Amino acid sequence: MRVALGRHLRAALAAWTEARDTDVGGGRLRVGLAYQRAMNHLLLYVTLVRAHQRSVSEGRAELLAACHALSVLGQEAVPKISASRAPHHADIQARAALAGAHLADPAHGDHTEAARALEAPPVERFAPDGRGDVTAAERIAVAAEARLLLAELIADHPPARGARGRPWRITSEPAASRLIVVLERRRFRRAVLPSCQGLSARSEAETLGEEALALYAALARERPSYADASRRARERYREVARVFDPAAIWAE
Repeated sequence: MRVALGRHLRAALAAWTEARDTDVGGGRLRVGLAYQRAMNHLLLYVTLVRAHQRSVSEGRAELLAACHALSVLGQEAVPKISASRAPHHADIQARAALAGAHLADPAHGDHTEAARALEAPPVERFAPDGRGDVTAAERIAVAAEARLLLAELIADHPPARGARGRPWRITSEPAASRLIVVLERRRFRRAVLPSCQGLSARSEAETLGEEALALYAALARERPSYADASRRARERYREVARVFDPAAIWAE
């Protein structure tokens, strides 16, 4: 199984590299399709890791790295997929990226836990140019970015639910089924945060944005280098809020 998982990871990273190469001079449709293939490869790897964790410690570390990579790729891929005029596919990949980010986030989306979560050990970086490990702060920031990205999609074309079927409340427990890989891929593509389950499109976008801002604010208090990212997040969320309430005045 170790060999098989490694093969799937290499295939995912190769597809990611190919997508980046296609983005250099490629048409929007080709680029969007290339990024969708890369996301599909990496999501398959994530679901295989979830299905075949060999031990709590080893499997957990690999899963955190895989989920973080899925979200990083998703945040790179979704704008390209959107630009290829495939909003539904962008929604699907944004939902998968959100699930990956939430599962890899040491704070679990709770800004009050961010300071403590920063003490979490780093995880391996799975990326085409994977230099250095991924810090806890980076995983929290990526979780905030995943929320903002989906909030923007919802504002652009609500409700941006992702794949057809009942929304899946993100949980660390994999599906209990012989068809776990198939079910897990479907779940990720229609993922919803526990805090957003059952909400309307507007309420989900607002909750996603507010959680993102709170995570960034907590990060910036502990790591001043995130102050600019926190400011940019406020500006992005202000645009999301105006879509739902043009008359609203959002404080700095």
